[in-house]
Order: sequence, then structure tokens, then C-alpha cells
Amino acid sequence: MPTTSRLPSKPEARTEKVEDLVGLVLKGTIRVPTFQRGLKWTRENVVDLFDSIYRGYPIGSLLFYKKSAEADRVRVGPLVVDAPELSEAWWVVDGQQRITSLTACLARPADLPTKRSTDDPFVVFFDAANGKFEPAPTHGPVPSGWVPLPHLLDASRLSEWIFGWEHGNDRELRQAVFEAGARIREYPIPLYLIESDDLKVTTEIFYRINQAGRPLKWSEVHKALFGGEPTSPSTLAELSDELGDIGMGRLDEDRLLTCLFALRGKDPTLTLDEHYRRNPEILRAAVQEALPVLRRVLSFLREDAGIRHLRLLPKSILLDTLTRFFHLHPSPHARSRILLARWFWRTVLGAGAFDDRTLRRRGIQAVGEDEEGSVQTLLRLLHKERPRSPELPAAFDARADASRIGLLALAHLGPRNLQTGERLDVAGALEEHDRAAFAKILKDSALEGSRSLANRVLQAPGPKVQDLLIERISTRGEEDPTPASHAITPEAARRLAAGDLEGFLTLRGEALTREIRRFAEGRAAWDHTDRPSVDHFLAEAGMEL
Repeated sequence: MPTTSRLPSKPEARTEKVEDLVGLVLKGTIRVPTFQRGLKWTRENVVDLFDSIYRGYPIGSLLFYKKSAEADRVRVGPLVVDAPELSEAWWVVDGQQRITSLTACLARPADLPTKRSTDDPFVVFFDAANGKFEPAPTHGPVPSGWVPLPHLLDASRLSEWIFGWEHGNDRELRQAVFEAGARIREYPIPLYLIESDDLKVTTEIFYRINQAGRPLKWSEVHKALFGGEPTSPSTLAELSDELGDIGMGRLDEDRLLTCLFALRGKDPTLTLDEHYRRNPEILRAAVQEALPVLRRVLSFLREDAGIRHLRLLPKSILLDTLTRFFHLHPSPHARSRILLARWFWRTVLGAGAFDDRTLRRRGIQAVGEDEEGSVQTLLRLLHKERPRSPELPAAFDARADASRIGLLALAHLGPRNLQTGERLDVAGALEEHDRAAFAKILKDSALEGSRSLANRVLQAPGPKVQDLLIERISTRGEEDPTPASHAITPEAARRLAAGDLEGFLTLRGEALTREIRRFAEGRAAWDHTDRPSVDHFLAEAGMEL
């Protein structure tokens, strides 16, 4: 349960002008604790903040807790503040985005970038003629009537600057700039100061405030609450980096977080609030614990399930169940791995007896201390009837399960490099080129079937695939094994060389459908017995070999 501790006294309520608040940041009085999330505001959010202040609209209150602070280099957006050691600093509980936006926009050097930068939302100008705040323009120079916001922070410096301004002799524009500066500098922001040495209390306040408004993403909360743990990896980003070194790609942070809940045997479909209310410490040290487990999961996917790269992984929600299984059974028997791979593929191919949400819960519940018993329970979650054979999807979508199954079938053929004829390192190509490795054969999108997987090959980017194929066919003949490694039959090759592009796509689509079904049949092993090992039967009977 969350902490039941109380504050020793009521929060102190006060107001601070924007210019004074920015001054406190620059002096190092205001600090950001480890449980705060990273900066999430866009330039639109920043512009809206200044527009609200200019118009006198409320922007909400701020909340700080008073606590000592060591000397530190504090980053505030693009600024770095050399903050001294203080016996009483103000640590942000709520308001980080607003405080950072105010300081980063007003206190940075006035020589702002003249073009819009995707990674710096704090470049803002005041359009004096229209009374509006604007980011740097996408194209062209900054209009001469736009005033860089840093000029507005200090009244005396603004007075010196404005009379050297190109439009300084325009009385209306000059008054508009002075008024904007005064409105921003003198805008009062309400704030509360709390006193507590109990980090759990301030963390609880932080959590409640952020859940009451726009809820944080799970990955943000994990980083906020547990990202400061001393052992690496301690954050989901670090875990993703470590797993990326395996060469199978990266798992996104939200998917990793559901795996952490599964590791703990918890339902990953529950809301963060439900998990937190039951046990705020549920994810303590979970990242470190998950690293070896997820390495085993990725090894299983590559060696047993035939998944060369995470870019080709269908039904990624099954990672939750696999995480729980390899946590409890780090070194399963060969028979268990075979049956677990069948369960994986049969579920992917549509044999699951439940919707995805229920499947995730049931899958985690099915995994217990009995290794082979767990696999048998997982298999019982499937329909007994074989689902309909997979079809070639009408349109290729690298994110869709049907397209990924087709790409896996292609990868299983051992595709060759169309230039050299050597075997293609599929995982390496995906790691280096990502979706660009799903190369189009024909560029003409008006052709029947041009949007389907029939018009794709696994290949590193380079010369036009159509030209490479025609050259190989013309120089090496229709029986060249390289086109065949991409499910291009001799007849399809003849159609391509003869310029019958629609005929080529039709034949390639038929060949791909056969390969997808052959691949799926082999992986799912529908007609094979799913009996556990003899050892399992004997153990159930209380006997030993």
C-alpha cells in the first residue's frame, strides 16, 4: 500500500513573479529530483504557455518541497546552471515543464537560432505587430518585427536594446514590446512549499498529482521512481540498450515495462494506478532482474521460434508470457522448448482461444513452478481446431502480424544478395537498415498487387531491385538460385524479364503464399504429438527412472 505518512505542517502558500522564479532557477535554488520525468513539452506547449501569461490566463500552481542540496551542474533545457550547495533548496514536485520553459526561453542568450530546430522547443519570439508568440520559422529569415524572448526578461536591458532595434522608432510596436515584457516579468504564479525529509511522502505527492491530470506513461513512472538505482541497467532505456547488443533489435520501453510486470507474475493489462496502489515497490530492482531473463527470451525466439530479428516479431504481447516462463525456468528441457515454440506459433497463427487481453493474463497465470506442466497448460489455452491457412495480405504493412509472418517465411528461405549471390545476413540488414531492408521490386504503384508483399524482397538498400533481378536472369538464366531464394520461380522470372510485370506479381504472390503456408505448418507442427517427456509422466506418477 502507498505510504500513510503525513506532512509535519501545512504547505506554505505564496506567489512569485516570473522574473523572480527564473532568478531562483539561475541561482540554483530550484532543483529537479530524480523521481521527475524528462521534458515532454513540444514547442506548441511552450508557445501556449507564454500566450496564456501574456493574456493573463491562469497557468496552474507550482509545488516544491524544501530540502538541502549538494553543489551540482543543473541542466535546464539548453542551459546549464552551476548550482552551489544549499541547506534549503526548492525541489520541484509539480511544475517542471513550466519552470523549464520559462527559464530556457527567457534566460538563454538572445542570439536565437533563426530556423526551427526539432530538438529545441525553447526558441520563441514575440511578434510585436500581432501580439503573438511564435517559434522560429520553418523556412526563411526571422521577421524583423519579431523580438527574441530573452530580451523581455530584464526591463533595463530591454530599454537599451529597443532603441537600437530596427523598429524602435515605431511608437506602437515599441509600446507593444514594453507591455509584453512587463506582462511576462510581473506575472504572479501561485506556488506551495512543503517541508518533509521523507522522500516517500514527496514521491507519493508527485504520483498523485500526475495521475490526477494527464497520467504518465508506465515507462516514465518506472524511470521516475526507480531510475536512480545504483546497479546498471536501472532504467528501461538502459535495458533496451543492453538487449540491443544481442543484434536482434530494440524493444520499446512500454513493451519492456509489461515484461517487468509479467516477470513479477502480475497482470500487465492492469493500469499503473492499480499496480501502484497494491504495491508501490513492485518494480524495485526489476530491470536488473529482467536483463538475463530477456536475454534468454530473445535466444529462444531466435533459436527455437525462428525469429531472426524483433522487426519481424508477430504478436509481441507473447513476450509477457515468455518472460514469466524463462524467469521461473531459466534452462528448460529440449522438449519444453519445442512445445513452447509450437504454442508460440499456434497462437500467432490464430489458434488462441481468447482475446489478446485475456490471453496475456491467462498465459502468465499458466506458468508455474512445474516446467513441463506449465507448457501443457499453455497448450490447453489454444483451440483444438486448426485455424484457416494464412493468406498473403493484400497490402504490405511492416507493423502488421500477417506481413511479418510473410517476411519470416522469406527469411526462412535464406535470401541471397541480388548483387553478389551470397547469403544475406537478414538480422544484420534489419539492424543496419531497419524498414529500408523491405525493398520494393517494382516502383510502379498502379500495378495490380504492387502494394502487397509480392512486391517486396529482403535486401539491403542499393540499386533498383527490378534492374538487379533482370540482370541476373539475363546473365545467369532462369534457374539461378538467387531469385529462387526470394520465392521467385523460373516462370515468374521469365515474366519479369519479358516485361509482364502484373503476371510476375501474380506468380510471385502464389509462390509466396505456398512458402508462408509451408513455413507456418512447419513451425506450428499441427499434426505432431504434444505429449511431454517421459520424465514428466514418471514424475507425475511418483516414479523415477
